[in-house]
Amino acid sequence: MLMLPEIIVIATALLVLCFDLFLNEERRVALAPFALAGLALAFAATLFQYANIGAEMLGGRYALDVVAWWFKLTFILAAIVTVAISLDSLDSRVAAASARLESRGEYYVILLSTLTGMMFLISSRDIVTLYVSLELSTIPLFALTAWRRDSFSGEAGLKYVVIGALGSAVLLYGLSFIYGLTGETSLAAISAKMTTITPAYILAAAMITAGIGFKMTLVPFHMWAADVYQGAPTPVTAYLSVASKGAGLALMFQIFFRTMGHLVHDWSVILAIVAAATMTLGNLVAIVQQNIKRFMAFSAISQAGYLIMGFLGPSEASVPSMLFYLLVYVVTNLAVFAVIVFHSNQTGSENIEDYRGLSRTNPTMALAMMLALFGLAGIPPLAGFVGKFFLFSVASQAGFNWLVAVAAVNSTISLYYYLRIVRQMYIEPAAEGASALRVTPAIAVATLLTVAATVILGVIPFFYEVIHSGTSTWLALLSRS
Repeated sequence: MLMLPEIIVIATALLVLCFDLFLNEERRVALAPFALAGLALAFAATLFQYANIGAEMLGGRYALDVVAWWFKLTFILAAIVTVAISLDSLDSRVAAASARLESRGEYYVILLSTLTGMMFLISSRDIVTLYVSLELSTIPLFALTAWRRDSFSGEAGLKYVVIGALGSAVLLYGLSFIYGLTGETSLAAISAKMTTITPAYILAAAMITAGIGFKMTLVPFHMWAADVYQGAPTPVTAYLSVASKGAGLALMFQIFFRTMGHLVHDWSVILAIVAAATMTLGNLVAIVQQNIKRFMAFSAISQAGYLIMGFLGPSEASVPSMLFYLLVYVVTNLAVFAVIVFHSNQTGSENIEDYRGLSRTNPTMALAMMLALFGLAGIPPLAGFVGKFFLFSVASQAGFNWLVAVAAVNSTISLYYYLRIVRQMYIEPAAEGASALRVTPAIAVATLLTVAATVILGVIPFFYEVIHSGTSTWLALLSRS
């Protein structure tokens, strides 16, 4: 069955909700392994769905191609790591009371719900199902952001609701213009009818770009990110940093490549300017941040600028480069957040200066943090360097050598502020009386796997080659359409 992975995720969420009603507090610790088992089964089912590449359902409104397949694997991987680093906070195995979360059953249900929305989003072939899937993937994030019962989390949730609703409204208005221009809701039919540039088309594309900008934290639609990242529970911030990017990128792919693929070059200059502004503002503002989660918010903004470089033209390298960098970003960013969750659980602190001496209190986690940060900065031979190289090549092939220069300068700037944390961990002395920080098995395994992936994806080109070979045929058809 083509929808088997989505059905498994939905069934897991429903079973977790039912078990939560009947299990006592002591036995609810079994909910996390059950959720992980369901996600692992969905991941395996998605792998086997490769044999169904090109199949459709619901009159063509749901389809699976190689791009959707890779997106789904990445989404499920992010959810698996998030559940793993949430275990301690939900099971009260943390030293800091401020890091604890409540209502573990509902937490996993909402997390699985937003994953379901993202999986349907990338397989939707109709703007109605596309929009409904987007809302399913984002509305649960509002609840997760306000999960902790304190003023900071509540404020973050409220801000996210308001800004998210605004972004969704603008996006929906743009999609309504597309429907008015073409009289179609099918993405393929819209692509066939949208052959010329008109003022109404420009207005619709601008609104859609703005709506996507809110989801992906593109400048100037990034204003919500820092407050939401800081106020949300740390495991939620970890998932939000990759889920919102993934959903926004999937939506942007659906709109710009499936419906406007033959007109993408008309927007390339605007996208290049947005990319340059996004990466520059994110990197410059990150320099002065003192809170680690606000710091990572502006880091995520800068990474969004790199990601959209893959939309500068429908070339053979654009889509595989974008997919590969999304995978790299997910594993690398979650590796950083695994260490942040560990440190927050043990100390209750989120300030960068409180990471001083981490190499002495837990050398392994300090090393993991350093490797992940260097991966985000793009230091060879880590995966971030390889991913940025492919994206920079796309921009250069599209004729945007100035953007490559801007991106290279921004990568240098990012190395400076990532080194701030490395300096605290390795050069600054530990606080007086600081004791060794113990890492729990769940976070240790999640950190080990994500850091290993950060190294392996950079050293072994196998994954990029597989993505490139899988998407080349699809891109060739797109270029001729």
